[in-house]
Amino acid sequence: MSEGFATLADYEMRYGAVADGDGDKVSALLSDACDMLLAAYESRWGEYRQGEHGVFDRAACAVACSIVSRAANVPLGLAGASQYSQTAGSYNASVTFANPTAELWVGKADLKRLGLAGCRIGSIDAMTGADRA
Repeated sequence: MSEGFATLADYEMRYGAVADGDGDKVSALLSDACDMLLAAYESRWGEYRQGEHGVFDRAACAVACSIVSRAANVPLGLAGASQYSQTAGSYNASVTFANPTAELWVGKADLKRLGLAGCRIGSIDAMTGADRA
C-alpha cells in the first residue's frame, strides 16, 4: 500500500469490530482499496500529493472503508451466489446480493464523493519552432 488512507481501526469505527481471525483479511482488503483509490486519483490528477485536492483527502478514508465493507459483508458460504431463496410451506423469502463475488470496486458514487467524477476542462499551449530547439 502506498499511502494508507484507511486502517483497520478506521474500518471498525464505521462498521463495528471485525470477527476474530478476519483482521488480517480486512487489513489486506483496505490496502487494496487504498491502492485502487490512489490509482483513480493518479489517472485523474497525476502524482498524489496530500493537500492538493482537499475533497479527495477528506473522503478517502470513508470511501476505502465502504469499498471493503461491500466485499467483506458477503454472507459466509454464499460467496458467488447472486440470489438466494428459501421456502417453508406457503412462505417464501428471496434475497439478491449486491456484490456476490466479494470483489473490490470503485463506483460512480465513490468517484463523485472523492471529487474524481465529472467533466474537466483543459488546454494545451501552442508550440512554435523556437520551442523545439
